[in-house]
Amino acid sequence: MTDLKTQLEKAFKKVDIPPANTENFITYIEILNEWNRNLALISKRKTNIVSQLIAPSLLFFKFFKDASLNIADIGTGAGFPAVVLKIYNPSLKITLIEPNYKKCGFLHYVCAKLNLKCTILNSRVEDLEKKIYCDVITVRALRVEPLLLEIKNKIRGGYLFYITSKDNHLPSLPLEKEIIFKKRSAQLYRL
Repeated sequence: MTDLKTQLEKAFKKVDIPPANTENFITYIEILNEWNRNLALISKRKTNIVSQLIAPSLLFFKFFKDASLNIADIGTGAGFPAVVLKIYNPSLKITLIEPNYKKCGFLHYVCAKLNLKCTILNSRVEDLEKKIYCDVITVRALRVEPLLLEIKNKIRGGYLFYITSKDNHLPSLPLEKEIIFKKRSAQLYRL
């Protein structure tokens, strides 16, 4: 546990934001590791969850400081970036959109354990029944370009926060800002 705490402290320092809710992050990582043994939530190659998944997610707070933001996360999977954002700032309003039923089970479990109030939708973006209104749409490691029309039709948001490889961009959207972090890129697009 001390090792995870040290890793988290280093991650906060690297992304240059103040530490917050470290104990909940440790619990989240422990639950994620436990569930990942039976359910492929993250790649087995992810040797350091903190530096490879949590730290890039926290770059969100370099773009946004408002604690009352409403966020819709597409393809939430194991919770990156949305669950990380909610742990760091519990006052954010977050909707998790995940088509995989088992991953939704994980999300329900981890949110209940950490007392995170999130709306969890077991759906693909294309199949959403009601339009979602938010300030920011977040996406990590998902091919967004083919989904842009569906996203714009189903989710109304002002910005798209996209975590991807550093050489991957969305040419059809205006790039507002970009932060390169190791081999990842946190990109902010205006919708």
